[in-house]
Amino acid sequence: MRGVVVIDQPVEDRVVGWHVNVGEGLESTMAGAWVLPSDDDRIDRLLVGRVLVTTEKAAPRFGRGADVGALAMAIVAETSALDAAFAAHVAALPSSKRSLVAPRWPRIPTRPRAEIAGDPLASNALTLARWVSQLLAVWDRIEKERLTRPFLAVRGGDVARPLPPGWATADVLTHAA
Repeated sequence: MRGVVVIDQPVEDRVVGWHVNVGEGLESTMAGAWVLPSDDDRIDRLLVGRVLVTTEKAAPRFGRGADVGALAMAIVAETSALDAAFAAHVAALPSSKRSLVAPRWPRIPTRPRAEIAGDPLASNALTLARWVSQLLAVWDRIEKERLTRPFLAVRGGDVARPLPPGWATADVLTHAA
């Protein structure tokens, strides 16, 4: 996967896209934006290989795409599971070794914050793209914290996961050529 693309079609003759890339170290960055005529041949190429997130206005043309709210809830669920795994580990230790410091998870933004883009047509796509970016940055920090504790590696393995379990997997379509 080469990241996430947020698509909006705020008016009939324009399509707006924002790329959010998941980089080598999982860092999420806003990687590019475009406003194109709705019949532009480049649109399909800009979507290839990316997890597609669509606004309500773009869904009729591009499909429902991945749910960003579900991404936030997947991160919340995985953080809760990691807390439970930590508690189970501590409970299994002899009482003299139960002084481990609990993980400090970052705050998970469960709702988007409205953003204003330079081009007003791009504001809805920017709002969603920034939310995705924030969530993936939070996920990166959670994974880094998980990997510093070997007893939490049983939950997800020894390498950082690019996305939380259950979000944008085989059951969520990525745009193909």
